[in-house]
Amino acid sequence: MNARDLDHFEAKPIGVILVEDEPATQDHLVRVIDSSPQMKLLGVASSVQDAYSLLFMTNPKVALIDLGLPDSSGIEVIEWLSKHKPETECLVITAFGDEDHVVRSLEAGASGYLLKDYSNDELIEHILEVANGGSPISPLIARQLLSKMQTARPAENNFAQAKTGQDESQKACSITDRELKVIQQVARGFTAQEIAAQMGISTHTVATHVKRIYKKLHVHSRSEAVYEATLLGLLDL
Repeated sequence: MNARDLDHFEAKPIGVILVEDEPATQDHLVRVIDSSPQMKLLGVASSVQDAYSLLFMTNPKVALIDLGLPDSSGIEVIEWLSKHKPETECLVITAFGDEDHVVRSLEAGASGYLLKDYSNDELIEHILEVANGGSPISPLIARQLLSKMQTARPAENNFAQAKTGQDESQKACSITDRELKVIQQVARGFTAQEIAAQMGISTHTVATHVKRIYKKLHVHSRSEAVYEATLLGLLDL
């Protein structure tokens, strides 16, 4: 893929699906997505089963997912996408701001987590951000996660020190050469499309490498992956 091909690819509208059951919210989100020439709405689902049916017919770049669906949790859709369509970025849009929903969503593979308190312009910005490899998280959620990490750190410190050497060695050794190249490019700020062009692979393959890196490093976002890789001495920036 040359530079001209890359420019053409990035100019194409981002394929988006919406998984939301509340009619008023659904209508509002549809209008927001349709208002942006940078996005194309591929379909809307009102339940987990509807989402599966829609995903068998489409290949979205971004899936906007509510968690409180009538037949089950939207987390099931995130887990399914992480396994079957890892190139699709999952952005949670929900009223649930509790720690359990946040952690379970991120562990399932969500790339971002937003509470329903955003403006239309902010939502468009967040969708574009996650499509380009970012991990948008509502400030309130980010503060909760930071507080949890800071609270847990003293209690875990002694145990962590005893295991650090062995665990970090195992993590570093499990990263393949190709995955190492990907995380190095991620750390330099390149998007998935740019990494694909530089390495001569597809964006699907880049997304698969990123998901595997997350799993091996036990992280849930690009920023966490870069931080962990830095601690392991994997990055030469």
